[in-house]
Amino acid sequence: MVMENPYGTLTGPNLISCISELSTYDYDDFTSCTQIATHSADLVGSRFTDSAKWLDEYVVTLNFFGWSVFQDSIFTRTRYEISTSIADFLVRSAQTMPDSRQGNAMIDTLDALKPDKPAIASLDKESLNGKRLQVIPARYDSKGFLEIAVFSLELVAHLKKNNFIFWNWEEQTAKIIQHRALLKLDKRILESKRSLIAKKLLEIRMKRFDLRKRHQ
Repeated sequence: MVMENPYGTLTGPNLISCISELSTYDYDDFTSCTQIATHSADLVGSRFTDSAKWLDEYVVTLNFFGWSVFQDSIFTRTRYEISTSIADFLVRSAQTMPDSRQGNAMIDTLDALKPDKPAIASLDKESLNGKRLQVIPARYDSKGFLEIAVFSLELVAHLKKNNFIFWNWEEQTAKIIQHRALLKLDKRILESKRSLIAKKLLEIRMKRFDLRKRHQ
């Protein structure tokens, strides 16, 4: 099946992975909300020195535009040892999720990201080589509501590497600290904020890379 939209998007420190094939409107709305939430959080605090405050503002902004936290999931914290690449870690983590499509979606997203050198360079810069990034799978639930999981990741390592997400950390000591929040969209709220979203986007200068696989 040929997807109408990309497999995912990279914007700022956010790597979005589309589990479901989102409608064009939902895809653009979700990406816009992500950019606005990132910009708002950056105005409040540093994503590197005060990540908890930054993430709280990020989620509060999403909530304002109709994304509500559910399953009491906000800021669930876990720590993992990394022995391969972060990309492998993301795929393995996705494969443990209840939705069996999530693993394949993450593979597709990363396969589309890997050859995109401008996107890789942007991710290295925005995340300070993995010090702070977010991975956000998106899908429709069984009732057709758009829901996302925000995985806020901090790479703890002695080295800084370009192309860090695909670097093999086998011979280095590296850990991932992860915070998670699950959110679901109420489109009625988003529609009521549409003019404000358009206004906010004019204030933001954030690169957006739509990730598609390159066919030979």
